[in-house]
Amino acid sequence: MIYGTVCFGIFFSFVGTVLGGLWADDSWGRFWGWDPKENGALLIVLWNAILLHAHWDKMVGPRGLAVLAVGGNVITSWSWFGVNELSVGLHAYGFTEGVWATLWIFWVSQAVVMGIGLLPTELWRSELIASAPETSGDAGITEPSTEEADA
Repeated sequence: MIYGTVCFGIFFSFVGTVLGGLWADDSWGRFWGWDPKENGALLIVLWNAILLHAHWDKMVGPRGLAVLAVGGNVITSWSWFGVNELSVGLHAYGFTEGVWATLWIFWVSQAVVMGIGLLPTELWRSELIASAPETSGDAGITEPSTEEADA
């Protein structure tokens, strides 16, 4: 599901960034001006490209893909909201009251989730349950094989 979402995201982020550049060229006479908001859009596209290439080249498995996708949340939140806090560029719209605190809380929460994702699997609850000895009341009783049942 993460893979499909990232493919969807990179496609539309790339198309949106290019269309934004075309609009900027028509409106302001330049395609790219290295404005912080434009750079943020580029960061989203690049992060998704990094994520997909790491997955395609088998540099990360499913868990690594999930951790990188959570890292994409940090990149996207910075690109959408954080660059407004810089108060520079053509795309600084304001909306700066209380944003820093909210962004930091969000970033810390994402760092915690990424940290949990990076823990060794031996510490995960699912691994502990899978490796626990079976405590069934029928321990030691085996079902007869089909050959024994036919005899």
